[in-house]
Amino acid sequence: MLLLFACIKPYDPMIESNVEKKYVVSGRITDKEGWQKVEISLSSPIESPEYIPVSGCYVIIRDNLGNMFSLTEFEPGKYRVWVGQEYFIPGVSYQVKVVTRDGEELESGFDEMPNGPPLDSVYYSLEDAQINNSGAFVTGMQFYVNLNAEGNFSQFYKWDVVETWEYTAAHALEYYYDGTLNEVDPPDSTNYVCWKTNLVENVFTISTKSLAQNIYNKYPLQFVDGHRSSRLGILYSMLVQQLALSEGAYNYWEQLRINSNEQGGLYEKQPLAIKGNILNMSNPEKDVLGYFYAASESSRRYFYKDVEGITLDFYNYCSEEGLGQFGWKEYYWWQYPVYYYFNEMGLLRVLSPFCINCTLLGGTTGKPVFWPN
Repeated sequence: MLLLFACIKPYDPMIESNVEKKYVVSGRITDKEGWQKVEISLSSPIESPEYIPVSGCYVIIRDNLGNMFSLTEFEPGKYRVWVGQEYFIPGVSYQVKVVTRDGEELESGFDEMPNGPPLDSVYYSLEDAQINNSGAFVTGMQFYVNLNAEGNFSQFYKWDVVETWEYTAAHALEYYYDGTLNEVDPPDSTNYVCWKTNLVENVFTISTKSLAQNIYNKYPLQFVDGHRSSRLGILYSMLVQQLALSEGAYNYWEQLRINSNEQGGLYEKQPLAIKGNILNMSNPEKDVLGYFYAASESSRRYFYKDVEGITLDFYNYCSEEGLGQFGWKEYYWWQYPVYYYFNEMGLLRVLSPFCINCTLLGGTTGKPVFWPN
């Protein structure tokens, strides 16, 4: 028996890292006036994925009518340009061209702007889902979207979901110790209320090409519950963006959906080596990852509060404890400030920083412009 168990080893998939880093070019142009963005980065090893931005590139988007738009870098590896509504016409094709700081020319194929319908209904039903393959189930909101594309519309679609929610720390700052005992009066609520925004990582794609009608009902989007995060604690919002695609762009995203959604997030930090539409014109033998595409966009924002049937039992990372045997002498200067409060029984309780500062959970104290008062 001892010999048998000694031979059991953890399974580690032998995925060979790329010795040579590859360029990753990703971006899109939609038919809505505003910022059009392109990201340029380098691939990283599968076993230690990271975002490696490529700065100092010359980037342009052009269409097949001769219009050209020059992008500027606003963050490392991220480029953008404001394009007016008059340049977006269904049937017109667009491409991106990149010249890196090292002089390598990267170029996408032309992708045609499709014609897309307005976003139809988005709704939810209360359903049970398993928690992390543990065998335990939790009740949550399973969201769905309906597609109604009857008429001269595309047969290929992708939905992006961006969620934002409000949450709070457990306490406002009222007492702290930094060698002396301090009281803040009135309590400081600067880091008490936060908002967090998150792009849902799942890829949601569908084609109606094989269907009798260009209609699809009850396509599943994300699942949200009150157990794994504070999303539903106060007010939850989601922006649903419906993107009508060309068939080529759909095929690319469908392959990503199959690999990312069904591989448990193994490759969520960067695109897989799926054939995109970007070529290295300077060195054709070098592969370039990513895809640049045109999309017809329709979007809508939704808000949810006090959802009946949802149990809120998420962990807020706040911990507290009493003073030890030696009191404040147990805390050293590098631990300052030490936060504390007095509970309902009047007992002094030392708080972890998570209890006081909501930004430690990834949110910001800046209220979004679309948030209701």
